[in-house]
Amino acid sequence: MATTYVSVEFVRSRKHKSSLITSTACAQEYFLLILVASAPHNFERRRDIRITWGVDYAIKPRWKTMFLVAKPRKEENATRLAKEERIFGDLVRGDYYDHYWNQTRKVQMAFEWAHKYCNFSYLLKVDDDVFVDIKRLVSHLSKPTTPRKKYYMGDRIRNPIVFRQGKWKVSEEEFATGKSYPDFVRGLGYVLSPDVVSIFVDLVGVVRHFRLDDVYVGMLADKAGVQITYHPGFLVFGPKSFAECVLPKDILLWHGVVGHCLFKIQEQMLEREKNETLIL
Repeated sequence: MATTYVSVEFVRSRKHKSSLITSTACAQEYFLLILVASAPHNFERRRDIRITWGVDYAIKPRWKTMFLVAKPRKEENATRLAKEERIFGDLVRGDYYDHYWNQTRKVQMAFEWAHKYCNFSYLLKVDDDVFVDIKRLVSHLSKPTTPRKKYYMGDRIRNPIVFRQGKWKVSEEEFATGKSYPDFVRGLGYVLSPDVVSIFVDLVGVVRHFRLDDVYVGMLADKAGVQITYHPGFLVFGPKSFAECVLPKDILLWHGVVGHCLFKIQEQMLEREKNETLIL
């Protein structure tokens, strides 16, 4: 039975380092734990993920999808969120108001919840506007050559520039140590082994809080001495029109795939899997 929440229960537990509220443990051990960062009002995106790539119908599923949400500012959204939790029981919640520049808080609570309450072989953190080819990702992670420890995989950014102007501008007070950040993986999606998640939780409060969440995770990795594994299957630029909603070959993740496009891509993926099975 799903845990029941009401909107007034957004109170952080003293046993958590981060803004984490949820203390419900995973029901079993999973090969892949998927944590989807989602704005409270993105009800439709969460619904669509639940019925497309995020579900595993196996008797003993190999993966589990959960959604990371913070406090909504509108009471009507808080009410809907409480109902959603009663129905699905798949929300990991934080004691702070949701905002674009609060994504680092969401990442911190994701790592802490996964570390404290779940057993898993790999963690995938992903945004709610991303399509994931779960079976291909699981297949890749299951290869004997894929490291089981010290693993941080995704679309690596090398020698990332510190911007002082524009959307991603950062002040000297926020970051003044040089003209570039430590290398990091784009925040749309990345994979971590459980030992890395554990190290990152330990470093919360040690590494200074930084509002660019993907850069922050790179800082944690740099501090911990964790090397990044680049994978070309993390596509950053999504389709610009419905006509461009065509499943690329050999991808693991595709950013910017939502709504009708998501369902179209899902159908193409299922058809491809069917054809691959027939060939075998």
